[in-house]
Amino acid sequence: MIYSTTIGTANDWYRSLTAPARDLALCRELAFGLCRWYFALSSLLASRLQKPLRARDRDIEIILLLGLYQLLIMKTGDHAAVNETVNLARAQQKPWARGLINAVLRTVIREGTTLDEDLKAQAYPDWIVRRIRRDWNDQARQLLIRGNDRPPMTLRVDTRQIAVDEVIARLAVDGIEAVRHRRVPSAIELPSPCEIGRLAGFEQGLLSVQDAAAQIAADLLACEPGARVLDACAAPGGKAIHLLQRYDAIQLAALDASETRLERLQQNLARIGKTAQLLVGDAAKPDGWFSGGSYDAILADVPCSASGVMRRHPDIKLLRRESDIMPLLALQRDILDGLWRLLKPGGKMLYCTCSIFKEENEVQIGKFLQRHGDCVELPLTESDWGQARHNGRQILTGSDNMDGFYYALLSKPSGL
Repeated sequence: MIYSTTIGTANDWYRSLTAPARDLALCRELAFGLCRWYFALSSLLASRLQKPLRARDRDIEIILLLGLYQLLIMKTGDHAAVNETVNLARAQQKPWARGLINAVLRTVIREGTTLDEDLKAQAYPDWIVRRIRRDWNDQARQLLIRGNDRPPMTLRVDTRQIAVDEVIARLAVDGIEAVRHRRVPSAIELPSPCEIGRLAGFEQGLLSVQDAAAQIAADLLACEPGARVLDACAAPGGKAIHLLQRYDAIQLAALDASETRLERLQQNLARIGKTAQLLVGDAAKPDGWFSGGSYDAILADVPCSASGVMRRHPDIKLLRRESDIMPLLALQRDILDGLWRLLKPGGKMLYCTCSIFKEENEVQIGKFLQRHGDCVELPLTESDWGQARHNGRQILTGSDNMDGFYYALLSKPSGL
């Protein structure tokens, strides 16, 4: 799933660090945790300051927020949290800040401050809260709270090579607890995340890290043997890998605008011992890369707001802007229109996003159907995941412990 060139910055930064494992774990906890709770903690901090900090003292504001995160979320011991936060301020060469930090944190401790449900539901920029409330009304509050939960580490089992129960048993031998997902047969969840290197079978392609919601795509596309299949916006390749493992002898073309991202897909292909045609190009402008021969099936996993995966990528809250949405809607429309003409009569196209915003999902598909008289939507009414919408099917963040995802299956009938 491609979010934007900025999404993923926190993960990339973390992977670049070199330090003892314990220190890296703490660094990740502080960085990602502060992203998750930044807006709630900022509101709390503002109520504890007599006047806002100056722009040039942004560093002190972040240090205060880190102190609040340790106290209220990590439940670090009071003495340790205050002392370490004050020590961090010393490095900024702003002696006045030590007294402020000490006073704010000790006031929070003395008052027994907690993050109540109202603050948890506001742990987002205002524009995201407004959109979720507009789109989901009576479900909005619970959806906002769920979006701050820590997601499970979810794995996909290549069930054509090994049974799910056997994988669970093997992991148990290595001291790793795993349970079946309640909706998606190929998915297992690890209540306690672990390093990928500890997963027996990962290097052999028996296991892949993939949220259960994303695993649904391959089954919905239902490819026939020998089918020509296009995975548009394919990198880093989770769904492409699943398609190759799920179906016999398909001819898969994997398209992405980034050659660098396709290199990661190539690494994943090597891991599972499969091949695909890798194409660099813009899915919205097929003339730049399409060389003829239409496709039996197309997976349109389009760039989106990533509003359904904020619990897994909390830096989205800070990186995404409301002004991004209209360009994304236009890009999604152009990708749909551009790919549709590459689909054979009788073929299917699966549209999906990791968004919970209706404009990117059911509204986008409704408009596409109005533009294309040769398109028929195939109902997903037999599915027991998510909820049926006027067009397509929506998984809301946290439903059955899955990320927020949307799917719509479109067909180009032969007789039209």
